[in-house]
Amino acid sequence: DRGRDINILILGIDARPGELNSRSDTMILVSLHPSIERAVLVWIPRDTRLYTPIKGNYKINNINAIKGPEAACEVVATLMGVEVDHYVVVNFQGFERIIDILGGVEMDVDINLYSTRSNVYLHKGRQRLNGKEALKYVRFRAMPDADIGRTQRQQRFVKALLNQVLRVETITRLPRLLPELRENIYTNIRLPDLLFLTELAFLFDENNISTQTLPGYHFIDPYSGTSYWEVDRDIARSLIRSVLTGHSYEVELKP
Repeated sequence: DRGRDINILILGIDARPGELNSRSDTMILVSLHPSIERAVLVWIPRDTRLYTPIKGNYKINNINAIKGPEAACEVVATLMGVEVDHYVVVNFQGFERIIDILGGVEMDVDINLYSTRSNVYLHKGRQRLNGKEALKYVRFRAMPDADIGRTQRQQRFVKALLNQVLRVETITRLPRLLPELRENIYTNIRLPDLLFLTELAFLFDENNISTQTLPGYHFIDPYSGTSYWEVDRDIARSLIRSVLTGHSYEVELKP
């Protein structure tokens, strides 16, 4: 059914080519709704708290390292109340190379981002980020808003990237892109479905793509002192439907 909703979990990992089971640095649930030509991208903070009686509290970004992307899909499906059909795993090296092949991404960096520890020196203002700069931008956490602020920067970056990628001229870069995609991106999407999704992508632009960070609040485990992102499960399970009907959630930035 080409009109049915499709949910894809994107996992950004810090691993060498060929490695799948690594902690996910970024988790994005992409929910496509072809029948109404709408898409919702939900950022799931990597510190989101999960709990089992045996394991106790643990962070959602550990799932991929322990059990792999299929298990990550199952956990996100339970959390969000939707079926997660597919996964796409991208490593950092592939991210850098793909951005470079695309010619970088032009965007407005809204604040100065400096960190001697992470070797990040990005000035505020309109600029074109190359692969290394783009990776530093989307991973930057050295601020009081930490991971939640980072998800908002990632959303701005993805919107800028989509505005650039979803153009006809991107097709001319495919011969250079395909080898990098094969080497650095891992997915359970079959080729016929991949071709359909590629065709489907051109239905979307910044006007019909909504982005949202999974609502919640900062929580510190009083026993371990570990910091988590605490999610309201009822809101999470209805989040995609709410966003599609025009609702959005403000997310607390500071711990």
